[in-house]
Amino acid sequence: MLLGIDVGGTFTDAVLIGRGTIIAQAKRRTTHEAVLQGILEALDEVLQEQEVYNIERVVISSTIVTNALTEGRTDPVFLAVMTGPGMNVSKSFPVEPYYVSGYVDHRGKITARIDWQKHQGLLSKAKNKMAAVSGKFSVRNPENEYALAGELKDCGYEKIFLGSELSGELNFVRRTNSAYFAAAVYKTFKNFCRQVQDSLKERNITAPVHVLKADGGTLPLDIALKQPVETIFTGPAASVLGIEALGAPQVKSISLDVGGTTTDIAFWENGLPLLAGHGAKVAGYPTAVRSFHMRSVGIGGDSRIRRTETGFEVGPERIGPAMAVGGCEPTLSDALIVAGRVGFGDKAAAHKGMQQLCLMGETAAEVARQVVEAAVSVIEATINEMLHEWSIQPVYTVNDVIKGTAFEPELLVGVGGGAAGLIMALGERMGLPVEIPAGATVANAVGAALARPTLAASLRADSTEGYYLIPESGQRERLPSGFSMKMAEELLAAWLHEQAKAWQLPGQEAEVISKEFFRTIHGYYDSGEIISLRMQLKPGILQTVIGREVAF
Repeated sequence: MLLGIDVGGTFTDAVLIGRGTIIAQAKRRTTHEAVLQGILEALDEVLQEQEVYNIERVVISSTIVTNALTEGRTDPVFLAVMTGPGMNVSKSFPVEPYYVSGYVDHRGKITARIDWQKHQGLLSKAKNKMAAVSGKFSVRNPENEYALAGELKDCGYEKIFLGSELSGELNFVRRTNSAYFAAAVYKTFKNFCRQVQDSLKERNITAPVHVLKADGGTLPLDIALKQPVETIFTGPAASVLGIEALGAPQVKSISLDVGGTTTDIAFWENGLPLLAGHGAKVAGYPTAVRSFHMRSVGIGGDSRIRRTETGFEVGPERIGPAMAVGGCEPTLSDALIVAGRVGFGDKAAAHKGMQQLCLMGETAAEVARQVVEAAVSVIEATINEMLHEWSIQPVYTVNDVIKGTAFEPELLVGVGGGAAGLIMALGERMGLPVEIPAGATVANAVGAALARPTLAASLRADSTEGYYLIPESGQRERLPSGFSMKMAEELLAAWLHEQAKAWQLPGQEAEVISKEFFRTIHGYYDSGEIISLRMQLKPGILQTVIGREVAF
């Protein structure tokens, strides 16, 4: 049996899957002060009359990290960069970085080591507990990064993330932002992992525990702690996999996962989710995190409502639960109830909440309608932004590249606890039919349970210099004679399978994510070639399942 657990900002869901069907499912309130409690309650529900030793694997997904970023609840990070000459990175990062001397050229040669005399102030005292270090071309030689990280550790920094260890790709800005966000969410993610481990141990579950990644693959929990930035979009990825498992749309579609805190939006083509072409954006900053082409909007059932001079603002803060289920302030769920879009909880309490927002002469129903329209407007605007992005750059399906073209959606697919009411309103606004698959309320947990384990790595070979490098391992070796792109693919695939075996991951197909090949010239003569390659164990779902409707 496979156990999937999805810890969202509002609900914690769990599903147990066996023989192609959902054996048991549960939905419980996420207990933010003690996440352990909500997980235990969901586990107890799905494990009734089930033998825990039959559980083969546990996969966790969560919007905890995504929500922390959306709501600005992250730790301060000291960011140190080594840009070298000729690069202006002003406003490229979430914080103003500290510029460190030292430079690695495009071939991986250290042309300037760090001048420690210039950085006495840097080395005097740790300004924050978390730090991130990144250097241009450091993926081709991380020696300067290692040296700087060592000095920062001696200064008292608790955890330091290196850009070269989080991505083997060349894009310096994306690598740097990945290192920064990894540091920013590390404590939040570490605390979450500890509570997950405690909850499973308390229920005598000894199966391997994995965490879902942004690209739909999974990693063992201890490995994920070394790459927490990969978990930033684990919740949104779970919804995409859940839809794929429950029944992927076969026409051009937009899927929306409406939770209590956020709504996650993804695009589909020919039954497959689209992948972001150049890595996910976090808070508007590009990263090297490979993810689905999707966006998280700070609007959910428990979103705060504010009255402004021009109308209403919904989100991005979560203030729930709704008054209809015992909360103290009106939320979007209360508006949906009063507007007749959904039917749960205490309708009189929801009505009271809307009345608190009324001006003279307004009715609760009118206000509820305006609130829902405000929420729908934000989601529609985000979809339009994504459609524009699609039209101006290539986007990728799991299998193929699709050139940037105008995309005309034919269907909206909704999952999540708040899907029915909000997405129906959006469908009316956009003039599109809406489909809510059976099992939609626990789609994220289904997606987590059925996600394939995966692993990615890069290789760079320079025949002039006579070496190849796998940045994720720090492995730098002499090139064998007659080295070619085919040999590079075979070598990197072998490393991936060897690493997978060490991490006790099942064997599966390795796929090429990107590759480059170009000749080098020196003194008017052909001097060699440079090969850049990135591969991964292919992500996706293990199988499809039959969903079922359950009233929670």
